[in-house]
Amino acid sequence: MLETEIGIYEKNKERLLREHEGEFVLIHDKEIVGTFKSQEDAIRIGIERFGNVPFLVKKIEQHEQSQNFTSNLIACDLSCLQ
Repeated sequence: MLETEIGIYEKNKERLLREHEGEFVLIHDKEIVGTFKSQEDAIRIGIERFGNVPFLVKKIEQHEQSQNFTSNLIACDLSCLQ
């Protein structure tokens, strides 16, 4: 899951680092939707535009740290992000 989105991130990583390091990128399917100052903004826009489907929100950083997490958004509506 999200192999396409991760590939798009990797393909564009150098440009994203130059232009948006420290921000969060939202990628859905083969499209970089945008970059955002906060993770919450990126998630909110992703849900508004695409609904409750998989999309990638990733912090743009030179040295990435491993992250493991699950989402509780499947059962929540947009009020969870306000």
